Amino acid sequence: MTEVNDRALLQRLVRGMKMSQGRFRLFLARYSYPNQRDRLILQLRESFSGVLQELVLDKSVSSLYATIQKRLEIQQPDALMVWGLGTVLDVDELLRSMSLVLDEFRKNFHFPIVLWINEEVSRKFIQLIPDFENRASLTVFEIYTDELIDFIRQTSESVYQKVLESGAGIFLDNTFLGLDECGYQQLLRAQKELAKRGIFLEQELEANLEFALARTADNSTEKARQHYQRSLELWQQLNNTVRVALINYYLGLWWRSYGVWHRPEQEKSYNRACTYFQHSVETFERVKRPDLAAKFINAWGVTLQDLQRWNELENVANRAIELHQVYSYQFREAQANGFLAEVKLAKNDYTEAKKYAQKALKIFNNTLNDISHCTSDKDKIILDWERLYHRVWYLFSLGKANKCLGDIKGAIEILNTAIAEARAEYDPKLYFSIFKELREIYFQEKEYFTAFKFKQRQQKIEQEFGFQAFIGANRLRYRKQNVNPTFPKLNPRKASQEVAALGRQFDVEKLLKRVIDSYYNLIVLHGQSGVGKSSILQAGLI
Repeated sequence: MTEVNDRALLQRLVRGMKMSQGRFRLFLARYSYPNQRDRLILQLRESFSGVLQELVLDKSVSSLYATIQKRLEIQQPDALMVWGLGTVLDVDELLRSMSLVLDEFRKNFHFPIVLWINEEVSRKFIQLIPDFENRASLTVFEIYTDELIDFIRQTSESVYQKVLESGAGIFLDNTFLGLDECGYQQLLRAQKELAKRGIFLEQELEANLEFALARTADNSTEKARQHYQRSLELWQQLNNTVRVALINYYLGLWWRSYGVWHRPEQEKSYNRACTYFQHSVETFERVKRPDLAAKFINAWGVTLQDLQRWNELENVANRAIELHQVYSYQFREAQANGFLAEVKLAKNDYTEAKKYAQKALKIFNNTLNDISHCTSDKDKIILDWERLYHRVWYLFSLGKANKCLGDIKGAIEILNTAIAEARAEYDPKLYFSIFKELREIYFQEKEYFTAFKFKQRQQKIEQEFGFQAFIGANRLRYRKQNVNPTFPKLNPRKASQEVAALGRQFDVEKLLKRVIDSYYNLIVLHGQSGVGKSSILQAGLI
């Protein structure tokens, strides 16, 4: 029945396009999933006899009108087909810009435009640009059962392959996974639609889907952990040890991220993360996949370092160096040497600590010189992370070793270089530690004013990141977030703890609804001085 309906809907769309040639008319073709859209586009190409131009939108596009105008400068077609709105980074801005130039569309585009939109974009059309939506012809295509299953299979397998290839590097968001912003909702809807049709997935596909749901969900929530756990249980039943090892890593990452965002529970969370990371690496090694163990072992080392479990870290770091030398990932090898520098510092072996820190820096610098020009967004993020975090950590270790060996001047120079290159948002605790080390050195050298200045700067940054328990009688400000790219992004809509503690979270949510609603052109906040108007704006809304 769905196939018959699709054919009739497609014929009606083609007929409307033919009747609209020579004048502007907008046709909205709503699909549910990309594979369904691709099939329908292919059928539309075959069915339309005129000159049909096609335009795939880049994710950075902000004006549909300007993009079409630039594409069709020379000759106008009989019809234009546009898709890719689901991947545009700021689709709200793009839609609002359409409403501003509605008359320009009519004046300058004398041909019908078919705009392929998913359900999310369709809702935004109604909400943001009702004038356009009211003048458009909407065709809603239903999806075949086989297409639903294929969408789940292709998407979940693609997610698995990409994260396995990435290893314990940056956390790949939906963009890097090749998914729409609403990827989680699409997968969940597909699962529910199949269940409504009485179709249940085979166990292997369900296990893969649960993992994809976990990776595309908000990973700061319990919901993501439950999907990981369900996937782990299914893969254990299927005896797929490689998948089990991968999910152990992601459960470890979930707990480590949880510890970063919930500091009172940090040690407990880090210990759980450490156990999962250990299971992951040892499982990869047990099934004779040392290449995969090499990709994930450093996450185990980072957590052991945070927990100051130095003997275990020394063993893991040495194992990691052996793996990285075989599988040739120099940045990871540099990091493993950095682990050993911290181990030696903890054991008061400052000469060895200096040697390992210098070795880490040498490997890092040699690797940096060998790298060709980075072109992808992912490569740029990785390179920034290596330069502004890992290299800073090696400098910090070297500075501490020099100080303990009596080279105060050298230590000050190195630590000042580290603080100048560091980015506080990557790891606030590392940033504070460098400040503290410099302050102590200046104090010991009787440079009290300089030491005091460093203390002031440290306290200011600690307050910005919420490490100061008492803020004082002042306006609350937006709390800066840890943007460590190896962690999932924390949902920016969650109100700060300070605003919640003041009982103003409801006010923030109410204000946010009014800002989103186009009905309210002007919003006035009023109240007596000191009740929290500025705090609501700066710490809650902005």
